[in-house]
Formats: sequence, C-alpha cells, structure tokens
Amino acid sequence: MARLILFELKKMLARRTALAANVGVIVFLVAIMALNVVQTKTTDATGAIISGTDAIAQMRAEAEKHAGPVTVERAAADIAAYQERLFSRLDRDEVTQMTGSAVYDLMFQSFSDEEVYELYNPYWSWLLRPWRVSGEEPAQTAARVTPEMAADWYGAVSELTQDALDVGQGGMWEYSEAERAYWTEMRASVPEPVAYGYSGGWDNVVNCAAFLVFSILAVCVTLAPTFSFEYQSGADAVVLATRRGRSTLVAAKVVAGLAYATAYLLLCSAIIVGFSLVFYGADGFGLSIQSMALSSPYPLTAGQAALVLVGLMYVVCLGFACLTLALSSRMSSTLAVFLTDVVLVLLTGLVPSGGVGILERVLALFPLNFANFSVPFSALESYPLGPLVLDLIGMVVAVYALLALVSTPLAAFSFRRHQVA
Repeated sequence: MARLILFELKKMLARRTALAANVGVIVFLVAIMALNVVQTKTTDATGAIISGTDAIAQMRAEAEKHAGPVTVERAAADIAAYQERLFSRLDRDEVTQMTGSAVYDLMFQSFSDEEVYELYNPYWSWLLRPWRVSGEEPAQTAARVTPEMAADWYGAVSELTQDALDVGQGGMWEYSEAERAYWTEMRASVPEPVAYGYSGGWDNVVNCAAFLVFSILAVCVTLAPTFSFEYQSGADAVVLATRRGRSTLVAAKVVAGLAYATAYLLLCSAIIVGFSLVFYGADGFGLSIQSMALSSPYPLTAGQAALVLVGLMYVVCLGFACLTLALSSRMSSTLAVFLTDVVLVLLTGLVPSGGVGILERVLALFPLNFANFSVPFSALESYPLGPLVLDLIGMVVAVYALLALVSTPLAAFSFRRHQVA
C-alpha cells in the first residue's frame, strides 16, 4: 500500500502542468510576501513617508505607546486626557458643526506636526470607536463623548453588537431571536479587560490568508487528472483489470491526493506565516482580537484568529481536493474538472449578492469571500438551522467537511464501477 501511495504521488507531481502550478504558486507567494514587506508604508512624526522594515518598526512603536489592558478606569481617564489636550486649543462646540475635512485642516493650524501625529495615533480612533460616526474625525467624536459615556466604555462596546444586529447588515438580513441570543452571548463571553498593543505579525497573517486560494487552485490542478487521465489515456482498461485495480489502487490514489493537499497547503501557509512573523514580529499572540477590531464579538486572541483563518483555508482545501477527485472519477476531461474548480474557487468571489441576504450567506462560504478578517470575525454572519445557530466559521467547517465525506467515497465508488469502453 505504501509503495502504491508513493507511486501515485510521484505520478501526479511529475506532470508538467502540476509541476508548473505547484512551483509557480510557491514562487508567487514568496514574491508577494516579500513585496508585502517592502511596500508597507506609514508616516513618521515629521510627516515623512517611510517604508519597509522602518515602517513596521514605526507602527510597532505607535502601538506600544498605549499597550496594556484597557480597564474601565483607564478608558475614561485616557478619553478625558485626550479631550483636555484637544479642546485646550479647539472650540468643542465649533468642531461638532464642521465637516471632517475642515477639522483635519484645523488640527494642523492649531497643533504642530508632531502633536497632530500623536493625536492621530490609531489608539485614539480605536478607543472612541463605540461612538464614532462614519466620516467623523477623532476630534469630532471626542467632542460628543461625555464623562458618563466614557465611564461606561464596555457598555458602549457591547452596544456595537446590538447596533449591528438592529441594522441587520444594512437591511439585508433580519436576525432571528435565536441569532440575536447567540451573538449577544458570544459578546458577553469576551474577557475583560481588553488588551491593546502590537500584533502586526498576526494581523498580517489574517490580511494575507486570502493568497492561499492560489494554493487551493494548484491542488485542484494537480488532482484533476487523478482518475480522468486513466480514462483519456485508455489505461483504465489495464488498471481496472488488475487484481488490486478496483480496491487498493483506488484507496492509494485517494490517500496520496489528500496527503499531497495537506503537505502543500502547510508549505504555503508556512510561507505566509513565516514571512509575517519574521518581519512583523510574533508579538501580540495573546492580545484580544478586539485590539484588531473592537466590534468583533469573538473571545479570541489575535494569534488564535490568524490560526483559525489559516485552519479554515485548510478545511476548504481538503473539501475541494475531495471534490476534485470525485469530479475526476466522473469526467473523462481533465479540463472540465479544473474549470469547475475555478468557477467555485475564484468566480464565486466576483458574484455580487445584490443585497439579498440568503445569497450573500451562500457566497460567504467560498474562500475568496471569507478569507479576510471582517467577514468571519466582525460581520456577524450566522446561519439559523431551527433552534441551532452556526456562525460562518462553524458553517464553513460543516459544509466542507460534509463535502469531503460525500466526495471521497463517491470518487472511489465511481472509479471502481467504471465500465471500460
């Protein structure tokens, strides 16, 4: 059996198209991750644009200025200090009547470049997030926050979830009572106090996880001929007539395909995670996911969120690997198998939902649509199945696990029952 598995692995990886796809995607990932580092840009206190590792160091320094647990007392004190600094030179009432662009210009007229740089530290936007209105400058938000509001910072943070449930994704989805209870309980399970700080490496893993879609396509290219090539070449007449052609050989093909898919996705994931942690740092694994997005209701850390997203891509990869094997066992055209995979993996990411909630939830299950932070961790995507509610993460696991469980025996059964012409 082991020799058959190795033989099948060698056969599938020796094909020129498979070799080109596998090597090409690895080279692409290395290049894109290197560019990701080189093209990272930010500004320093003087307004100069810096890039690369200097920009990463600058972003780390900005986050570390305000690192630490954000207790209720700290939140209230920090907001009060921010307001005192702002409104020592700005008119609080006047700021609320101005446009965002006018306030931005006023900031540079009233403060030095270095002071403006500190007042626009991302921490302040994050801290004021519970009350921010779209298009507002931080100073405008701060002008509306009273000491009583600041003293109930965690209450205001919890309201972000309730507000999102009330809005129903812009009117696209009406949450059931079971869904509202599910998300409310999820939000209540978030440990307090939330820890703020630098988690650049894990943030970058989340931001780049979508590139693993190309790895999934390479897996599909490699596995597409597994059975169909036997039909095309006429080898099925020989293979199926052998003593183990309808039993052990079929199992060897399936095991070899899944082993390859696992190894290849792990390699590609290692490239993304490796580049991110080497250049951006592994700091902040244990920071609250709310330090990345305060509105997220998940009781996870930044590092756990990154690993969950990579894990979801692995589950999807296995699902598509099994589907490809099943299609290959049913179709004599390798091209038809691969085109089906391309439609499901890539083109589903281009289909607009048109504001239809059910369609949006179906599309969210495909890798290009959920492979970013906001959709799985902030968008409150849920699937009510009677009294049971699954979030997007649980639904992706369930769908692709079911796809693998159905497709794998189908692939074996179809090839065994194939009648040679």
